[in-house]
Amino acid sequence: MIRDVKYAKYHMDNELTGKIIKIDEGFSAITGYEWEDVQKNSMTIFDLVPEEDREEYTKMLYSFQEVGEAYINHKILCKDGRGIAVNCYGEVYVDSETNHKCTKILIIDVTEHEDVVSKLNEKEEQLALQIEKIKFLTENINEIFVDYDIKRDYLEISHFVKGEYEILFSKENYLAQKSETLHHEDLNLFKRVVQEDVLMYEKSMVDFRSKLFTGTYRWYRLSYARYINPKTGKEHIIGRIIDINEEKLASMHSEKDVEYDKLTGLYNSIAMEAKVDDIFAVATDKKCTMLVVDVDLMSHINDTYGYEMGDRLLESISKVLCDMFRQDFDIVGRVYGDVFAVFIRNTMEMIYIEERCREICRKISEEISEEVFFDGYRATVSIGIAMGGKKIDSYKRIYKMADKAMQSQKENGRNGFSF
Repeated sequence: MIRDVKYAKYHMDNELTGKIIKIDEGFSAITGYEWEDVQKNSMTIFDLVPEEDREEYTKMLYSFQEVGEAYINHKILCKDGRGIAVNCYGEVYVDSETNHKCTKILIIDVTEHEDVVSKLNEKEEQLALQIEKIKFLTENINEIFVDYDIKRDYLEISHFVKGEYEILFSKENYLAQKSETLHHEDLNLFKRVVQEDVLMYEKSMVDFRSKLFTGTYRWYRLSYARYINPKTGKEHIIGRIIDINEEKLASMHSEKDVEYDKLTGLYNSIAMEAKVDDIFAVATDKKCTMLVVDVDLMSHINDTYGYEMGDRLLESISKVLCDMFRQDFDIVGRVYGDVFAVFIRNTMEMIYIEERCREICRKISEEISEEVFFDGYRATVSIGIAMGGKKIDSYKRIYKMADKAMQSQKENGRNGFSF
């Protein structure tokens, strides 16, 4: 911000010599020269004007003689060696005492102003350079950029063509209406991203199917981050989209062999650990819960009813767990034998967790047992619960806590849950 304006006046004779014949207090304050200095050294304005400005100042003196007034910007050398920038306005008058023509000059110190302008110009140059860099970097890539205004539910998709910005798609009330551009199975996933995930993670990514760009559904990956405008407070999700269709289809085939338990179709222990650790790696708020679900007396079931009946029970339990938790958000796995694990994201509400555990126990002991066993046997499970927190930063830590709670429940009578 520019502070108080400093100004001064001085007088010259109307000759081209530039001889100073009078100064005011402002002149002394700005330049440091007192009237005694001017008299002693017979100073002219050319003693104070830098060499590079003298030609322009001489033209101003000619203007005084021809039109009686003139305006110029130039620098003045102060007594302490500093150079200051001034706006200079002069006009001719006749001295009443000597009857000679003189020139009265008003100068305004604009050094601070010029410093501000210089900094602004420097920033403009830097911004122009950054824009050119962006154009250069994006000129030969096919990345697509996303800007989603959360409050307005406004989606804008754009890209760069030969370094120029172009909007591909924009729509108000995008998620409030039924979107034909997103695969119906991924619509709720997108809603969860903007309503829940963006509050938990600074940065993240999501895979989805869309036919916006090709007319047929293909797999894309959105890498996104939350952005809050510091001036308006408006919240946006910004990110970029890349086509991963070939990669996704290939990985989906291989993942079935590598990541999934063959009997239940759930994640195996290796995949579950990797996915939970990925979440911990980007989560800024560890609001999560781990359940370890162990079938009670599984050896007895296998010995009494056979392994085929035991496998059927495990398959039925896996379906119960998948139905009770949020698909593509919570993570359900069969970690080994008769032990299942459920990682519940963005949830630490005790009432919700207890209700889920009671329902799991009820469904398995009543509904599933009636479907699987023919003689009225009631299968039960013991559930261990571990809540996330600042010190919980890995799958192994939270699983270990939940497993310990599960063992405690078994010691206390099975068929229930413990924290």
